[in-house]
Amino acid sequence: MGLRINTNISAVRALRNLRNNDRNLARSLEHLSTGLRIVRASDDPSGLVISEQLRTQVSSLNKAVENSQNDGNLISTADAALGEVSSLLINIRDSATFALNTGAASPQQISAEQDTVDQAISAIDRIANTTRFADSSLLNGARAIQPLVQSNEIKDLNVRSVSFAPGATSATFTVNVNVSGQFATLSLDNFNVPPGSSITLRITGNRGTADVTIGTSAADANSQSVALLSAINTVGGFTGVFASNDGAGTDVHLRSEDVGSAQVITVQVVRGAGTTTTSAPSPLVAGAQRTDAGRDYELDVNGSHFKGSGRKFSIVTSFLDAQFNLEPLTPNGNYSFKVRNSGMFFQLNSQPLPTDGIQIGINAVNASVLGSETISDQIARHQGQVGAIQGGFLTQIRTGGANDLRTNPGNATKIVSAALDQVNGTRGYLGAIQAQTIQPNITSLGVAIENLSASQSSIRDLDFAEETSRFTKNQILFQAGTAVLASANLIPQTVLTLLR
Repeated sequence: MGLRINTNISAVRALRNLRNNDRNLARSLEHLSTGLRIVRASDDPSGLVISEQLRTQVSSLNKAVENSQNDGNLISTADAALGEVSSLLINIRDSATFALNTGAASPQQISAEQDTVDQAISAIDRIANTTRFADSSLLNGARAIQPLVQSNEIKDLNVRSVSFAPGATSATFTVNVNVSGQFATLSLDNFNVPPGSSITLRITGNRGTADVTIGTSAADANSQSVALLSAINTVGGFTGVFASNDGAGTDVHLRSEDVGSAQVITVQVVRGAGTTTTSAPSPLVAGAQRTDAGRDYELDVNGSHFKGSGRKFSIVTSFLDAQFNLEPLTPNGNYSFKVRNSGMFFQLNSQPLPTDGIQIGINAVNASVLGSETISDQIARHQGQVGAIQGGFLTQIRTGGANDLRTNPGNATKIVSAALDQVNGTRGYLGAIQAQTIQPNITSLGVAIENLSASQSSIRDLDFAEETSRFTKNQILFQAGTAVLASANLIPQTVLTLLR
């Protein structure tokens, strides 16, 4: 072996190992001080990539939880205001019911109740216009999914939720009526009661049952059918069945007041006898009975098939949640409605996808929109009330309106009932969104955050026990390396012994 002064190989080797030990010791100190296993990309390149993806996802989900909590608070605000509107509507209905009691209620009392109604309607408008969440109005229609165009046959359209295509400013829905609704109908053609006898028919409809008796005081068949028609219409308010002869003097046609399978007419012969050329029972003898039920409308909306409750439809699909009525006697064919991209979009998860959010609307609850489209009141019309209608809007119950408590308290009651159905339906829908969508979403996101955080931690966070052991080893090696380097630096001094 040679002794060299210029190049101390032992010291170079000791210094290299000391540098490695110093680097390892510094890395251990960095990991221990940060609590992270991956401080920089060089620590674990692939681990850094997946851990950053998980960290981004967890952060986005935490923001989604915050979004859902804000959505729930917004719905709670709207629901509280709608609860007050519902209470006011109940008070208005109480006043209308009181006004129906004209036998005991004085004009002054009805006038006082009308004042109460006027103030309640003003309060409803005030709530609708002032209910806000932050600076966003909730109940004045600003947060509704707004119809742009709709066929005349589609009435009382209420669009609650729509899934719009990316970038779309509107959505159009085609309504193909392929099964037309029918009224419950029965015919007594060429109705006649034999001379010297009478017949009692029991008429049953959706409202109830009433008996009508036709005798031979009306001598000819034409007069007897007219008498039967008049008798059926007289009790129409009790039965929900009206009659007409459609221009044929001896024919009597009975019809329910609306379409649908729930509409039923039954004619039973209680006593006596008569004749009719209509199919069974013919002749009309005691115990004979005939019954007919209506038929519900059926239609397709953008390819999805639905069966209505009469002419009332509730459309629930992945792309549309809406309710509407069809105009009575709407024929088979294609109709449509178009809505603007409006309402409120709730981002419930982290991705800009339709599955990660919902777009809903809250319809206005102003007095001008609460109520329903008017339809002809067939029972009243066949009782001789020209132009009789059912329905209308809450503004028409104000003093001087067509349905105020002095003019038409009966229809006022129907209007308020329809308004209550609207408000309660909105509350029920919002409550369902909060209870079955937002709250479960918060819980689901919480579980996802927990699991993703655990995955991120297992990749990125430091195992202190393992790193402490490594730090101790590196610390000892560093101290040993320092001592060895010092010893290696002394080796060239042995050359001096050769110079003595």
